[in-house]
Amino acid sequence: MPVDDVDTRPAPTRTLTRRERLRRQTVDEIVERALELVDSGGAHGLSIASVSKAMGMTPPALYHYFASRDALLDALVLAGYTDLGSAVEGAARAASDRPAAERVAAIAHAWRRWALDHPRRYAMLFTGSRREAVDPLEHVGPITQSMLALVTALQELVRDDAGVADGRGRAGDEPGTGRETGTGRESGTRQGLDAELSRWGRSLGAPPETAPGALRLALSTLYRVHGLVSLELVGGFDTMGLDGGTLLTAEIEGLVREATR
Repeated sequence: MPVDDVDTRPAPTRTLTRRERLRRQTVDEIVERALELVDSGGAHGLSIASVSKAMGMTPPALYHYFASRDALLDALVLAGYTDLGSAVEGAARAASDRPAAERVAAIAHAWRRWALDHPRRYAMLFTGSRREAVDPLEHVGPITQSMLALVTALQELVRDDAGVADGRGRAGDEPGTGRETGTGRESGTRQGLDAELSRWGRSLGAPPETAPGALRLALSTLYRVHGLVSLELVGGFDTMGLDGGTLLTAEIEGLVREATR
């Protein structure tokens, strides 16, 4: 994080001093210049020296704002998650009056568009060495809100299926596991997963009555979209002659069928 958090993250209830405003402007400019360097060469080649040169500063001067390269990378990861979350949240908000299935598709395609527009930033978020240092759900409101919008839309899709919505399941299903039947071990695994997903749902601010099926499908949506986008970014579909947007649409349509069957 930036040096001297008191100056760079002042309490919102007080007015910033002129010195604090100038400092924040400089920190924001450093982050923007650093992100431009990530866009051109990737996060692995980023250095305090390269950023200070882009800023027209000396490296020692830049250390007054970021104590280390890792601190700067943490700030870049937060900025990347914020931008991604804002893009997805904006798409969810723009589609808020549309059917739930269309909202899920809007969220998924907004995620893909941001990744395609910022491929090296996306790689920094999900494959960079500093991603473990930042919890986007804890620090980045737009990511939380976009994930909550996804869970809410999927909850609407499964609402008509009382077995999924209240956890009773259908005739012949294991109690509390939704639709699937299985051995006792499989049932225990599902119950353990549902407990973990419930904790995740609470961290998003989802209502306690959110169906386990909706949370499972939200997680499934996330890793399917991420997996597809990651393959597309490295050219995984090029030799196959496949279009990533079409594949994503088909994947989301399958998830919607899974939610409503």
